[in-house]
Amino acid sequence: MTKATRDLAPGRMDFDAERHARRPAPMTGDRGAPDPRRELFGRVTGVIYWYVIVEICFLLAAAPGFVGILLLERAPSNIPLYALCLLPVGPAFSAAMSAMAARGRDEELSVWPRFWRAYLGNVRDVLFVWIPALAVATILGMNVAFGGVAGIDGFFIGASVVLLVVVALWSANGVVIASHFRFRARDTARLALYYLAAKPLVTLGTLSYLVLATAIVAFSSDWVLALLGVFFAAFARVVARPMIADITTRFVAPDGSAPDES
Repeated sequence: MTKATRDLAPGRMDFDAERHARRPAPMTGDRGAPDPRRELFGRVTGVIYWYVIVEICFLLAAAPGFVGILLLERAPSNIPLYALCLLPVGPAFSAAMSAMAARGRDEELSVWPRFWRAYLGNVRDVLFVWIPALAVATILGMNVAFGGVAGIDGFFIGASVVLLVVVALWSANGVVIASHFRFRARDTARLALYYLAAKPLVTLGTLSYLVLATAIVAFSSDWVLALLGVFFAAFARVVARPMIADITTRFVAPDGSAPDES
């Protein structure tokens, strides 16, 4: 498994290590007062600022898809168009996760450039997972929506529902892995499938926020879910921490490269 992976870029988790190393000393007042950012009010406003800016960036990155979804009628015949509109959401969600992961390691409020560096760094690897997932989900969704009309046996419709859930869980794992590591696409796919069973609590947590997202869309609006995107990104990363830690321990060498299989 590990021979098939390509080197993990050591700077993936910190998108501007050089700039971070040259970060200026904490601000102090004229009389040596403590950095106001370390006070309670400063920490609270810093968190709020970070969440607001990441949410704005997420909405901008996924705007083409959200506009298309807004214009579409909620009808089963539009499932392929919905899948097409969801195409930019995957990379945007990935960048939001990366930006939220950086919040605990960086006191600077340079959220905007950090998000877009993460977006550009993740987009290729994420799309290798996201596009196949959307394609398969479209086929399965059409089977579920029109299976009864087409005379498909109920067993196959039920199997399509189960597979649709598995694809959603697999794609969620894949997006997380592609957001934090630089493996080849096939290795990301294999790891995403492997950790569905290897980390059942992670899978259960992922299922919980996917169910919550589905309920929000069903009982309110697509835009409500879009406006909560940053919170789902933060929650997704918290849920995936055991998986990220295990991948780092098992498949990433201390120097940041994929270890050779012995």
